[in-house]
Amino acid sequence: MAPRKGGGGGKKKSGAKKRKSNVWDDYTAPAKGGFARDNDDEQVAKKTKREPKESMLGQWKKQKQAFLNKKRSFYGTVEQKKQEQLEQYLEQKQREADALYEGKTLLVSTKKSKNKSVQYGQRSAVTTTKKTEKVETDDESESSESDGDELMVTKRKKKSSVFDQFVQTFQPAAFVSNDDEEDNDEDEYEEVLVDENGQEIDEDGNVIDRDDEEDDDENEEDAEQHEDAASDEGAEEIVEEENESDEDVDEKEQLELSQDQDPYRSRYLLTEFEERDAKKCNDLLKKFTTLAPQNELGQIVHHASPSEYIVSFRNGLNADDVPAPLNTKVYVRSRLANAWKDKGIDPETLWTPNSLEYSLFHQFESYKDVFFAAQTYESTETLRRLSAMHVLNHVVKARDTVARNNERLRKRQAKEKEKAAGETTATETTTMNDIADDDEEKEYRDQGFCRASVLVLLPLRSSALAFVKLLLELLPANVDTFHNKDRFFSEYGSAKDDDSENEDDEQNDKTQNNDEDDDRKEWQKVFADGNNDDCFQIGLSLSRKALRFYSEYHHADIILASPLGLRQQLGDEVVDLDDQDAASEVKLSTDFLTSIEVCVVDSASLMLMQNIEHLRHIVRAINVQPREAPNADFARIREWNLAFLGAYFRQTIVYAHGVEPALNHLVTKCCKNMSGLIKYVRRYDPADGSASIARVVPQIKQIFQRIDLDHTSAHLSAAQENELRFAYFQKHVFEPLLDHPKKHVLIFIPSYFDYVRVRNLFNDSMNKKLIRTVQCCEYTTNKQTSRARTSFFHGKAQVMLFTERFHFYHQYQIRGVHQIVWYGVPQMGAFYAEMLNMLGEKTSHTNDDDDALHMDEGAEGKNSIALFTRLDLFRMQRIVGNKRAERMCHPKASKPTFLFC
Repeated sequence: MAPRKGGGGGKKKSGAKKRKSNVWDDYTAPAKGGFARDNDDEQVAKKTKREPKESMLGQWKKQKQAFLNKKRSFYGTVEQKKQEQLEQYLEQKQREADALYEGKTLLVSTKKSKNKSVQYGQRSAVTTTKKTEKVETDDESESSESDGDELMVTKRKKKSSVFDQFVQTFQPAAFVSNDDEEDNDEDEYEEVLVDENGQEIDEDGNVIDRDDEEDDDENEEDAEQHEDAASDEGAEEIVEEENESDEDVDEKEQLELSQDQDPYRSRYLLTEFEERDAKKCNDLLKKFTTLAPQNELGQIVHHASPSEYIVSFRNGLNADDVPAPLNTKVYVRSRLANAWKDKGIDPETLWTPNSLEYSLFHQFESYKDVFFAAQTYESTETLRRLSAMHVLNHVVKARDTVARNNERLRKRQAKEKEKAAGETTATETTTMNDIADDDEEKEYRDQGFCRASVLVLLPLRSSALAFVKLLLELLPANVDTFHNKDRFFSEYGSAKDDDSENEDDEQNDKTQNNDEDDDRKEWQKVFADGNNDDCFQIGLSLSRKALRFYSEYHHADIILASPLGLRQQLGDEVVDLDDQDAASEVKLSTDFLTSIEVCVVDSASLMLMQNIEHLRHIVRAINVQPREAPNADFARIREWNLAFLGAYFRQTIVYAHGVEPALNHLVTKCCKNMSGLIKYVRRYDPADGSASIARVVPQIKQIFQRIDLDHTSAHLSAAQENELRFAYFQKHVFEPLLDHPKKHVLIFIPSYFDYVRVRNLFNDSMNKKLIRTVQCCEYTTNKQTSRARTSFFHGKAQVMLFTERFHFYHQYQIRGVHQIVWYGVPQMGAFYAEMLNMLGEKTSHTNDDDDALHMDEGAEGKNSIALFTRLDLFRMQRIVGNKRAERMCHPKASKPTFLFC
């Protein structure tokens, strides 16, 4: 290929051009041969010697030295500023000490500090003088850097050589002064200069003696130590006063913990309980005696009005262990009592000493079992506040006792180490100390297999949220840290119902004034409070300054759970506890319920509507021997815990809307408290409106039929009662309906098992052809319910099977009911009046036959028939009153049929 015209073509670049492009900008080429020629005279100039150029390393050292000099001069000014600040600080400290202690303290410290400051100032002045002399010997350009930095920057910007640009590329970032890191920065940037012999020299070339510098450093450290000691002397008295105040509080708390009259201490720390005591407690007669408001000495025991409540008591292990008078002292931790008084929520402020609530709180603190069967929606908050107070007081006492014994054990171990290092004491003294140590070692046993000591069973998440809110209100002011609190309130707050199918129809079918609180029924108010989820469990751990939600059960103090949620956690092992013969050999794989000391069952009547078997299994699983206890400190476990006798020390508190045989069995058979049991039962009387029959509005014929009078055996079991009821219903109710079908008949069935039995009876292939039925139970969908109600209202279906749980959860207003047959008396006494009031609703029918039937029957055509036995005494009390129920359920009643209009 031919070369380009006018170009260099393919020629290589000459060597002169290469050398010219690789030289510095300020480089000047020497004349050839070292001579310079003058054009005028053309004389040969003498050969001049070229000045030697400074190397790049030399230029870098020069600039580095200038930078170090500038930095050292800066440190000199900083030391002066620090000295001035130190003197100002000491003067300010002296003025404060004079104001607080009238000039009696800090005098010595001030003198030492002043002497130290004088020495420090002299040393810094000498150092500054040396550095100043060194700075003055530098170039004018280097000295001008400290005088005018702006001028230097502008000059460098105007003209900078290639070398300057090269050096600036590798220079560190601009130096930023920091008083707290001055010493570290000085050590980091310090450059060490050495001579030819390898000895360290300064900038002037003088050899540095490190021994002298070490002596100076030691003197400086000694001066700083004297300064710190002098400054600490001034605050010593303030710290001592704070320690004295803390010691006063600690001594007060120690005194509270050491009081033998405290029920917690005497019960859980000082009581000796063995297997023979447990056997003696089991052999006691489970008999209740009526408890009068005053004992034999005229002391007030409780303030429950005899006209409103029936109070009974069952003795514990000691026959003399009767309810204490209300004038005895209630032992509440001082910091809790002070916090409650400051907030105005202490028991003395909230309730008068003559109130029922104060009596309940007094009995809670005596650690007796309490069964309060008079709960209402209005009293639920008060009862929860009482249980929250008792639970918090118990947990604080337990944690303080453990912390106190931990400290005592540490001191004891320290003394043992001192004794081992010292001389041996006398034999008598050693023997006495061993006896004292044995007594103390019994008291050091203050724990169980697991840390959790309180179990609170609640039916719904909204109930757990309400309980926690009361608990937070009762906490002292120093507990100001809450872990996972937002998560708890988000998960336990209001939640929308997932089942929104036919929601509009469901709302329209309920009572018209359902949105007003005054017109709502009791259970409608309960479900309107918030989240109605019935499966949950959560652990709460309490420390002196914090409360943690969602703690593991092994690290929790309080367990909040629903029966269903805890039943899922325990598994199927608890089913074996129902077998009394094998119950003693059952060992649970979980250990978090083995050391429960206080168990609170809130709203047990609502749990009856859920599944009473879950509640019974959980109560039976408390204080059962575990298979293993990985987190237990066996040296600190109580002896009766090691013998698995914790059930006799457990306090159980149960709230219910009324007495039920299942709840009565739960309290009397599953609770073994050695301190006894107090039971509150409400009196029902139609005269004051407490009985449900007094709230029936329409004039309806109400018939109560006794079905067990012909039973020959004196004892009637539950299984026998079920067979008697079904046989009577089949003979006197079902067969007449088959012979003479009648419309608008509602059969109310309390138990789901009985409902299945009756439903199968009506759904028999032969019976289906004679009578048509519809069902409404707790498992019926909304579509099926709407279809069944429509068919029943228009007479297309003669009979409706209706369960109590369906009415409990839905509270529908069933239209078109002319007759109610009560297969059994309802558990909730209020349901009797609610169902009968449906018969008074005016209905309009389009069918001519229905109109004729309605006109012929009139008001007298609507009636109610209830089947009952002697085992329904508690339910009958809530409906007809105590006096009538006792007469009607008497084993030798005069007649089987009772009529009320």
